[in-house]
Amino acid sequence: MWRIIILAVASSITAVSGWSTEVNRREAISKGFLYGGGIASALSLPQNAVASESQSTPSTTTSLLSEWNPLEYKNFPLAGRSVFPPPFLPPIRNRATYRYSLGRDTWALEQLLAFANVTATIRTNVVKLNSGGLWVCGPLWPTEEYCKLIDELGDVSDVVLPVNALEHKAAMKQFVEKYPMAKVWIAPGQYGPFGECGAIKAGMSADQIEKVVHAASKTMGYRVDGILPIGSLSKDSADNIMPKNLLPSWTNDDEFSVETLYVELPENAGPVSESAFHHKASNTLFVTDAVVCVPSSADFPIQPIFETYFDPTDLADPTFWPRTVLQAVFLPLRAESDSSGSQYYPGYEALANRLVRAPILRAFADARSPNEVSSWVHNIVENDKFDRIITAHFASPITASPSLFANAFEHLSQNATSESLSSALPPITCQDWSTLDSLNSFIGDNKLGAPVVYNYKAGCKDINE
Repeated sequence: MWRIIILAVASSITAVSGWSTEVNRREAISKGFLYGGGIASALSLPQNAVASESQSTPSTTTSLLSEWNPLEYKNFPLAGRSVFPPPFLPPIRNRATYRYSLGRDTWALEQLLAFANVTATIRTNVVKLNSGGLWVCGPLWPTEEYCKLIDELGDVSDVVLPVNALEHKAAMKQFVEKYPMAKVWIAPGQYGPFGECGAIKAGMSADQIEKVVHAASKTMGYRVDGILPIGSLSKDSADNIMPKNLLPSWTNDDEFSVETLYVELPENAGPVSESAFHHKASNTLFVTDAVVCVPSSADFPIQPIFETYFDPTDLADPTFWPRTVLQAVFLPLRAESDSSGSQYYPGYEALANRLVRAPILRAFADARSPNEVSSWVHNIVENDKFDRIITAHFASPITASPSLFANAFEHLSQNATSESLSSALPPITCQDWSTLDSLNSFIGDNKLGAPVVYNYKAGCKDINE
């Protein structure tokens, strides 16, 4: 639900911010939606046609991002960066894909996602399975460049749709058509062109499960081989949940365990779901939106993929990255000046180089379903032992333990104290929640979603304190 609200209000956020990173952005968006036009003429490609995956490392690192190198990538711009039908959000015709090796037989393929002044990277995560096939989680728009970067790694055997958020599911049908031999697994509660696909819940019989999965293929408009069950899924628990023929081989073989969040509130536009995957061989937790780590521009260069969409003058602006981050997580562009007169953004500084629950998710998801989210986090921490996290946005891999993952959700703890909140959560001031407060008020006043039932701003301090 909250992602639909984002798309509806993003243009108003642009007007409030008063900042535009792309001269022709609004025109490009309107033409892209209405006429299938693009923005290629306003963009410039990187100077290098193909970048090696072994370039120089940043001069400074943080402990969380010690394995992340934004300059170590591979791309094939001449292979083709368009797809038909075109994406519903920019970039339209020059949709670049950059591939990053994340070590331990894992990779990430990144594209840009843009709407008005909200711009972020969005990532497909890939794992080589014991069988030799590729596990592809969160497929993106399958341009020729994108497919070539995947095909270099091996044959796609399994495709996973880990959430029901629109921006992560939009390219699924086109990707599945490109790789028809791959098994298709989806998180519950998906909505497709012909309705909602439903969920696998405790107590369902084998016949009921088979009917739900069979109906999902008609609902989604592409073949679905299985729906990930709500709650915990591992080799040990699989026999008690559903027939093995409806479960992924990578859970039956004990390569992955899965924890699936599913929230269905009557007032919402639809269910919200996210599946977290613990890949045991790489000791990695794969999530989509659960947490993020925003890299500081003081420690890392801006990722080169932004050069394919923004003018060099935009990227050279020292406020570009802080503004980009704040608008992506829906914090206001509140600036202050330090003792030297230099401008900085407190909201950005509060988030940079930390493992955090994105403020927008705290305000929209956690505020409406705190118990469900808290239970999901508890199960991940109790059942999965990992030493790094790979997400679908911003920087990855992130060096992090289960306890650090839990700290990002300290605002949901019933035993939280002012000390634990201040040490575990980003020091966002109460005033910096103003944009999200306004959106929640708009949702409530117009009955667009379930009511807020939890203090998502727990631990914030007044700017005047």
